[in-house]
Amino acid sequence: MIKLSYASTKNKDMKYAVKIDILDDFFFLEAEGEKYIFLDHREFGFFQEKNKNPNIEAVLVTGGGRNDFALALIQKYSPNSNEIAVPVYFPLDLADHLRKKGIVLKIRKPYYPWRAIKGGEEIEMIEKSLKKTHSAFLKIEEILGASEIVDNLIFFEGKALTSEFLKSEAERVLFDEEMLCTEGMIISCGKGAAIPHHPGQGNLFAGETIVCDIFPVSKQSGYFADMTRTYVKGEPSKKIRNMYDSILRAQEAAFALIKPGILAKEVHKAVSASLIRDGFNVGDIGFTHGTGHGLGLEVHEAPHINKVSEEILQPGNVFTIEPGLYYPNIGGVRIEDVVCVTDSGYKDLTNFPKKLII
Repeated sequence: MIKLSYASTKNKDMKYAVKIDILDDFFFLEAEGEKYIFLDHREFGFFQEKNKNPNIEAVLVTGGGRNDFALALIQKYSPNSNEIAVPVYFPLDLADHLRKKGIVLKIRKPYYPWRAIKGGEEIEMIEKSLKKTHSAFLKIEEILGASEIVDNLIFFEGKALTSEFLKSEAERVLFDEEMLCTEGMIISCGKGAAIPHHPGQGNLFAGETIVCDIFPVSKQSGYFADMTRTYVKGEPSKKIRNMYDSILRAQEAAFALIKPGILAKEVHKAVSASLIRDGFNVGDIGFTHGTGHGLGLEVHEAPHINKVSEEILQPGNVFTIEPGLYYPNIGGVRIEDVVCVTDSGYKDLTNFPKKLII
């Protein structure tokens, strides 16, 4: 059965398939081990110049409507079958047109399941992205370290320190590293930090948790980093210290399980059990989300490390381990590192220190 997709490389399956940025939508067809990309004059020459994959044949498209062209492709490359495999993001109007012509569309999700298993070059690119992301955390730690506490507010260079300022400084140093914050970032404090994906806004306060979750993408490779650290400027309460120490233990419980053949949900169960042993909640309060997610060309991809995941860990899986605790009257604590499953265990790709008090 042939596979047919239609998208630009803004879609990460297409980026994965062709490895070259192509701005406009194009047809990509796979048939009997052969791969074909169909481009018009705007992209054809550029692709021919940059393509390093000899298994992809570029075909110049000189005209015709999209829907009829798709039907012609199917008739040419699948003359003995009216069934084709398509991704979930296949255009609906095109799907309707083909169905009216008697074509049976078989949805494939995921379209490229092997994206979850990274090769050595991919792992190196992710690790490089993470190393460049260290610069943002070093800048945050530098600013917090140089700040002063005045009436429970944090002041830096005579001005009240805000989430917005820290984000702008982090984004600036990341830009210098050719890392782009296309998905935003999280620097939240106090009650905001008790909401896992609250982006953060306004003043930062002494003695309260500041959750910094930064997930930029490499301008060069297209591979994401994803890191979280939680800081307190000044003296944290005993409850915050207990939350932080419990998150560290929960992360270690996850690390101890990671190896090939383990169900992803067992890693999540280990994190939950560790937090429950420490007297914290799991569910609608406390630890309210999954333990982690795959990382690569997308900031969230397979495998999924949560309570319902049936995925089995394999060498080459790259994913986050990010337990968190969230209480509106206290704040939030989350720590996130990226690991890669190896033949015998795992490798920490983040390799950045963890410290609560600045």
